Amino acid sequence: MSKKITLTLSMLILLALLASCGTTTPNPNSSSNGTQGNQPSNIGETTPGANQTNQQLLPIISSGNVALNLDVTASDTTQHLAIGQVLAITLESNPSTGYAWLVGQVDPAILTQLGDPTYQEGETDTTPVVGASGTETYYFQAAATGTTTLTLEYKRGWETNVAPEKTFTITVEVK
Repeated sequence: MSKKITLTLSMLILLALLASCGTTTPNPNSSSNGTQGNQPSNIGETTPGANQTNQQLLPIISSGNVALNLDVTASDTTQHLAIGQVLAITLESNPSTGYAWLVGQVDPAILTQLGDPTYQEGETDTTPVVGASGTETYYFQAAATGTTTLTLEYKRGWETNVAPEKTFTITVEVK
């Protein structure tokens, strides 16, 4: 009985904390006529000239807004994008071995990575197998005109002086 009460109280406290995360406190620099001072009133607002990079939301990525969908066969090719277009690269991966695809080289001013890569378990005719491979998909968006080399390396992140097991490299021209 005491475990149920403790669990219930813990859940109520957690819910109260979560609910308070979305609230804002009044701005001390605001007046009754609705004007504000130099301080932003909430997280979504910034002062003029402030770095707004961390304020951007990632676009919702779906097959509908991906301009190029590449796999391992596109390695060592040149790809063309227009500013704003999204590039998806899907490569075989098996994170249970400690290996993952990591960005080795790219000019982020020209080609910006959109979030973390997504992992999809491999499709099998039977139930999922522990340790089976799947695919990792990286998303990049063309941010500015120019040319950059994008290199993805399949390696263990903690092995710094070891050559990658596999490398995927493309040249991306943004116009």
